Amino acid sequence: MEFDKLGLNDVLKKLKEDLESFKNAKIKCGIIGRSGTGKSSLINAIAGEEVAEVGEIETTMNVKEPIEHGGLLFYDLPGCSTTNFPKEKYIEEFNIQDFDCVILVTADRFYEDDLFLMQELIRIKKPVYAVRTKMDFSVDRGLKRGVNERETYGIIFNNLTEMLKGYRVKGIYLTSSDYPSEYDLSRLLEDIYSSLNNFKKERFIADINITSETILLEKRKIADKIVSRYSALAAANGLNPIPGLDIGVDVTLMIAMSKQVQNIYGINTEQQEYSMQLLDKKSAKFIATKVLQYTSRYGGKEAIMVLLKKLGTTLAAKTASKWVPFVGPIIAAGIGFKMTSWIGTDMIKDAEEIAHETFNSFKKIETT
Repeated sequence: MEFDKLGLNDVLKKLKEDLESFKNAKIKCGIIGRSGTGKSSLINAIAGEEVAEVGEIETTMNVKEPIEHGGLLFYDLPGCSTTNFPKEKYIEEFNIQDFDCVILVTADRFYEDDLFLMQELIRIKKPVYAVRTKMDFSVDRGLKRGVNERETYGIIFNNLTEMLKGYRVKGIYLTSSDYPSEYDLSRLLEDIYSSLNNFKKERFIADINITSETILLEKRKIADKIVSRYSALAAANGLNPIPGLDIGVDVTLMIAMSKQVQNIYGINTEQQEYSMQLLDKKSAKFIATKVLQYTSRYGGKEAIMVLLKKLGTTLAAKTASKWVPFVGPIIAAGIGFKMTSWIGTDMIKDAEEIAHETFNSFKKIETT
């Protein structure tokens, strides 16, 4: 990026605004179905973190309060046509007209009340995704009867396709929360992603679990944007002629940037705890070691200061240049941008490597 003082302020302002828009973006997603259909497990599989309490009975006490994961707001809602939630007022009761997407969940088939709600949602032009959970259990049952995995998948998918004929749902997806990279969860997430716009699209892909190579590639694009935006903040700091302040701000920005990159690639503490439960012991230990190395390098003030010291010559030039009249602040801004960008690019590279190793470990488990 070329820095000239007149154009620079506009560029930095736009990147700073984009970062705020990303942080503030919220995606409202309704997860609707009977108790015991695996809604909570599905939410956790989408988030890549145990954000929803799992139970065979209805675990959500206040269904109007969302389960939050970054910018994702999951509304875990009971099926309609119950005593408490009659179908005629269901959409208005939960303000579903304001949702960005609705996932209708079943563990077997869709019932009459499900189909009624589906039709009403389609009528008000809400994107509806029909999800059949617990595919791993269905496959196991099929194998005991001599029916292989592909045949079981085909039977269930064809049955649901026939059942939903005439209903303009966005798609039919067979999923297993214990095997998030298997079956159709990745297709579901990619389809929801494609239906969103602007910063909601960015925030969605940043906050979801890595269930496919496609999602991993899209996360790289978002991570690159995030680093550019934080680099812009560092550049703006370079234009601030207050002696001694800029170094502290640089460290704060880089810590925030590191946390955002960790969140995007699913290597923060909460997401790692969730992944470790699903991985085999050997893979879990290997990934945990890699994550520890990452946090040791990028995870705090001391770690960031070590990286800044490695860029000591550049850093010294930045500090000195701030006191060269007119030209100095522009040079400092350019150096601040580059310095943050270099470190951010290294963060992405290392985080992406861990995420790829984790994804491949899941794939190995699912194919054995």
